[in-house]
Amino acid sequence: MAQHVLVPVLPTYLDPDRVTHCATPYGRALAARQRVPLVLGSVVELGDYLRSFLEAEGERAQELARRWAAEREEALRRLAQAITDVPVKIEVRVGDPARQIAAMADELPASVVVMTSHARVGISRLLVGSVTFSAAQRIGCPVLVVRARIPAPAPNTMVTLTPVLVPLDGSPLAEESLDAVARVLGTDGLALHLLHVQTASAEGRDWEAYLQSLAQRLNSQGMTATWSVRQGHVAETIAQVAAETKAGLIAMATHGRSGLRQTLLGSTAEHVLHNARVPLLLVRPSSVKRPEEAAVPPAAVSARGEEPEFDARRLTLRARDVMTSPVITVSPDETLEHVARTMLEHGIGAVPVVDQDGRLVGIITERDLMAQEQGVPFSVYRAPQLFGHWLPPEGLEEIYSLGRTIRAREVMRSPVLTVGEDATVSEIAQLMLEKEREHIPVVRDGQVVGIVTRRDLLKLMARSA
Repeated sequence: MAQHVLVPVLPTYLDPDRVTHCATPYGRALAARQRVPLVLGSVVELGDYLRSFLEAEGERAQELARRWAAEREEALRRLAQAITDVPVKIEVRVGDPARQIAAMADELPASVVVMTSHARVGISRLLVGSVTFSAAQRIGCPVLVVRARIPAPAPNTMVTLTPVLVPLDGSPLAEESLDAVARVLGTDGLALHLLHVQTASAEGRDWEAYLQSLAQRLNSQGMTATWSVRQGHVAETIAQVAAETKAGLIAMATHGRSGLRQTLLGSTAEHVLHNARVPLLLVRPSSVKRPEEAAVPPAAVSARGEEPEFDARRLTLRARDVMTSPVITVSPDETLEHVARTMLEHGIGAVPVVDQDGRLVGIITERDLMAQEQGVPFSVYRAPQLFGHWLPPEGLEEIYSLGRTIRAREVMRSPVLTVGEDATVSEIAQLMLEKEREHIPVVRDGQVVGIVTRRDLLKLMARSA
């Protein structure tokens, strides 16, 4: 079956800085090297509240979804006009970006997926998320992660792919990245630099003999391979050697770790991307299953290069140390319109609902601004001009009128997930991750004394950087 190079991008009206377009020159270069088509893919994402609103609209929802997909497809076709040296195809889907990108890669099929990342690591990725690394966990083929930069390069910008720096730790899993590089780039004129970074805990193996043997094997197969052994912090040393060797990209095997600890501390691959200035080719070894295939248990973080970007002792801080206080609240009888405008006025993403005695009875977030059967998307308050693009004026006014009749008690989530003042930051982050919450109220004897948000954890990370 014919292969493809997949590059997920967003149109400029959603990505004005063209950050996702940073991947396009690399995708084009790989497609030219492999002599295969380049696929520009995009996913129309529907948030929970907007999806519920569309479902309430019945057949109109399907019409709007088709319209948005058609607009997205037209935007990608305009982008494709700047690419003339390889065949270009367009693929647009509707749904969850990470899952749909992985599905595209499987069904095309793709030999490699090229995506842009902001190179976030550690707790910042827990806070803001990462479509790129979420998709990479689900994609079976290699994923080339390109670090975002502004201004973004033009699609036809010439980029360098070789030499390829390949860090190795002596494991068969790591060595699979060598085969992946050969598949993605081809062996013709392929230059590699093999690297092992020794740490204080490294065993007394003859690393020079190991790398020399691998280099000789690769040279006999028509490639050009050099090697070196260094000492130091893994991620920083890899980035340094990449600069010294003028590497076009770095290729690493990912061990498919998951769980809170990996999210907070980050993987070696993410730290390499954070430190290096060249793209990172992530290779999933054949023995590592994807999330849909098996639940991967959290792995202990190795001392080799997986040090936190922030002072890990801050994870033992308590809720009282990081919470936002005092808390903006509303009563159960307030209208949905009042709730929405309160959130906008104070720049908050959630508001606890308290009774006349000040006791917590519920919470309303942006996603909760939707009644059970009839809904009012938060977008009509946050960006009415954007929502007006989809609805006529009378339809917009009808939604506003509805928002003045719905009460907070009809929209709020109850019971509320809460923590006490003594809960640690680590415990709160674990709850956010497991329960998919972004706001957790802090209570004392049923009274709300604060709220911990992802923004609060972000400020904690910034103070410790």
